[in-house]
Amino acid sequence: EDNLRLNVLLAQAPYAIRINEATMTLYALTAKGEAKIKLNPTVRDEQYLRWVRELLSLKVTGSPGGYPVFLKRWTRMGHTRNNLEQMLLLGEPEAVAAVVHAPSLSHEVGRRAWWASPTAENARRLLEKPEVVAGELGKELAAYLLEFLPFEELALDVVDSVRLCLQAQLISAEERDKLWNRAKRKNPCYVGFLHADVALIPLEPKP
Repeated sequence: EDNLRLNVLLAQAPYAIRINEATMTLYALTAKGEAKIKLNPTVRDEQYLRWVRELLSLKVTGSPGGYPVFLKRWTRMGHTRNNLEQMLLLGEPEAVAAVVHAPSLSHEVGRRAWWASPTAENARRLLEKPEVVAGELGKELAAYLLEFLPFEELALDVVDSVRLCLQAQLISAEERDKLWNRAKRKNPCYVGFLHADVALIPLEPKP
């Protein structure tokens, strides 16, 4: 039954696929919106998910053993040569990570990647791409990073998030002031301002 549903879904040319392993549900982004398939495992969940991803790989890339083969080729160094749109159909978070690191990323592919795996790390990598920053997705990503900032544990991630949010008018002047005030409690924010543009630091001029 799942095999049939997956084949029907793939025949509709979805834009991206993600799998919620906790609920064993497969989601697809399509031209008509979001579709989902509740998976019905006949074996252990881990094994069943491997079968599902192998089926996706077979249909998308033509490689029946695509899951382990392609996984070895994915890289976060921005040198992937795989078809970015295909990689978003494999239901594998690591494939999405490789996509958001690709230097040639377009706004549309970035939008699909963000839907497939909306994480802070992926948001930061997407905001390094000029087309994403210039499009509607840019402000959405900046808003996400600002909301997530209190939960960041690594100082370098805080610096990176602040730096990226301060570019190209992604946030308002009011939000920028709030971010500066937050730096009193989270000092790495100061470094983010310095890396972005010192002219954005809201300091009162000396009399």
